[in-house]
Amino acid sequence: MRIRRVLVCWLGIILLPAVIFAQQSGAVRPKIGLTLSGGGAKGLAHIGILEAIDSAGLKVDYLTGTSMGSIVGALYSMGYSGAAIEKMARELDWNNLFTNQPQLTAISYEEKKEYNKYIIEIPFEYGKPKLASGVISGEQLWLELARMCWPANGVRDFSQFNIPFKCIATDVSNGAIVTLDTGDVVTAIRASMAIPSIFTAINIGDRKLVDGGVVRNFPVITAKEMGADIVIGSNVSEGLRKADQLQTPLDVIQQLGFYKDADDFKDERQLCDIFIQHKMGTYSAASFGSVDSIIEIGKRKGREMYPIFKHLADSLQALYPLPPFEKNRLPFTADIELTAIQVNGLKHSDEKFFLGRLGLKTGGCYTSRDIKEAVLNVFGTRFYKMITYDLVPDSNRQTIMKVNAEENPLSYVKFALTYNSFTNASAIVNITQRNFIVPNSRAFVSVAVSENPRIQAEYFKYTGHDRNFGVGLGFYFEYNTMTYYEDLKAKQDFQSKYLSTDIHFQYTLNSIMAVGIGTKWEFLNLNPRYVNEQEIRGNSTQLNSYFYAGMNSLDQKVYPRRGMDLQFEAGWIYNENPGFRVFRDGIQQPFDSTEFNFAEYQRAMLQAKYHIPFGKKGALQIQAGGGVNFNHMQGPINAFQIGGLANVMRNQLPFVGILEGEVSTSSALTFQLAYQYEVAKNIFTTPRIGAAVYDFMGNVEDRYKYLSGYGISTGYATFMGPIEATMMYCDQDGRLRFYVNIGFNF
Repeated sequence: MRIRRVLVCWLGIILLPAVIFAQQSGAVRPKIGLTLSGGGAKGLAHIGILEAIDSAGLKVDYLTGTSMGSIVGALYSMGYSGAAIEKMARELDWNNLFTNQPQLTAISYEEKKEYNKYIIEIPFEYGKPKLASGVISGEQLWLELARMCWPANGVRDFSQFNIPFKCIATDVSNGAIVTLDTGDVVTAIRASMAIPSIFTAINIGDRKLVDGGVVRNFPVITAKEMGADIVIGSNVSEGLRKADQLQTPLDVIQQLGFYKDADDFKDERQLCDIFIQHKMGTYSAASFGSVDSIIEIGKRKGREMYPIFKHLADSLQALYPLPPFEKNRLPFTADIELTAIQVNGLKHSDEKFFLGRLGLKTGGCYTSRDIKEAVLNVFGTRFYKMITYDLVPDSNRQTIMKVNAEENPLSYVKFALTYNSFTNASAIVNITQRNFIVPNSRAFVSVAVSENPRIQAEYFKYTGHDRNFGVGLGFYFEYNTMTYYEDLKAKQDFQSKYLSTDIHFQYTLNSIMAVGIGTKWEFLNLNPRYVNEQEIRGNSTQLNSYFYAGMNSLDQKVYPRRGMDLQFEAGWIYNENPGFRVFRDGIQQPFDSTEFNFAEYQRAMLQAKYHIPFGKKGALQIQAGGGVNFNHMQGPINAFQIGGLANVMRNQLPFVGILEGEVSTSSALTFQLAYQYEVAKNIFTTPRIGAAVYDFMGNVEDRYKYLSGYGISTGYATFMGPIEATMMYCDQDGRLRFYVNIGFNF
């Protein structure tokens, strides 16, 4: 209370000259300026000050901000209330916005499997590694800012906002202060928050701009220059860190970059009439995982400052009556009609491809969501590093969309490490090349160096008017050391080799669904490792013409909380050329004497996993699988392999309780239920239960025609993928099994 009384006294001193002058000459109302400092995540504390200003009914005349202060300030200037900004801040996935990785849902269907599964990705341009001016390009952040700034669409002069607005950036070439008050507001605030070496620099005109906090993190002077008589300053920065807080080389480098602002702050602080210093404790600029707590700190400070704001508002209203105060000042924003779409920055991809994936048409009317989804449809192809746009009104009150595209390098070399109880340790090397041979194409080769090696290669070419059609060529090879089981008991170890080449045609319905048809040439080889009482060895070839449908709406690659991953394939196996031999007690048997028959047959296989959010940190997982080989008489050669928790082999139906291939069958249905719970940050526990029926094309009453299994997994989500260990049990043989998986499987 004592602090409040002191502040009210100071407020009286500030207002006294204005009161005397108003009484003597009828002067105009003093202008109120509001300045919001930068500070990364800490800048969200400004929201509490805005809410207190709204509650007090205090009209702000000018607003300035830097970095996060420019984002919050721009939204308030456009007409959002403090409460509306708080709602948006709490709903945003900040951790996703401040990464280089878009959400999995935004990635094109054909790119999802390879996306974000490698530890290291090195881009190459003209045969040389290419480095960016910052780590994070921020496409997701830019698009989200564009959506939130939609009410200012078409306004090129920030003085025309509901509250005139300016933000601060730094010219990286000479360290000069740059005041941004015209042009595209999204580009302006993105430049104001481009922390050097963290975010890529932003080009505006002939200048390359970075975070304004380097030179002026608390732009009170700017508010004074705009005409503010009284400036309220909200500051979340605590200045330069002390020597004992500089623990790493990165800490020292960042400290060096803010010496100029430290000197500038002294002048800014002296010019601030009502100075608000937030005590942020241990929170840092990167504390976006603590958004709710930071907002609460700001709201507590806002409640403390409310009497000051209320006294100021009432005093000004008594002297200079104004219309009633409105918290929500957002203007009506109509859909836009596009008269032209101009694309700049394309070097390797052509404009037809870009516009086809964009899907917007001249003459069409669109909302902010339509524009965002259209841009994401292009960005999801992974051809582009950054796509921004500027909506410029033309003379007929319609809109020209000016798109600026920054392409990804055409070549990438990628590396990953993985371990699985079945495949053992693998080092994975991937080379991805876009526009290989022909434009609008993607080619890659992945090799898993392991005792169970694998090779995959794919070439995919986009076609069609909207580039939703595609033709793909594929190659796949896997080598497995496997065990053949009977009644869940190991009988024989053998080596299995599988090789296929295929051509397929795909139609992509949207970023999460695709259908297609194709034909594979397949080679299979079985070779027992030890002589056994009865064995089959040799190889065969066959053709497989198939239809497939896929859906992937998962929200993230590791431990998703929502969405479905569904893969279905139905095919016809024909033109088989078996070269297998059967031995009994070391003596070759006539093949006709066996039950094997390599006649044509049909097959179908389905795998689906559905994730449903359950509680704040949990997710329910429903997993189903099924496979049927109709008229199949080939034993284990083309059979479905039940067991294991991850897809690591051909024709596998994962099932908790048993290991890969412990059940080999021509028909099976599996069902599993799991509950994934995040017990601590990135640490998960997942209990599972499963049931299966197999060989149901014949007698289903025999023992072992049913399976029931249980398991519990503990995992940690890392940059290299999940690290997970599982203990599981199967009722049918009463054995406890252990399963380990590290990283993304091949």
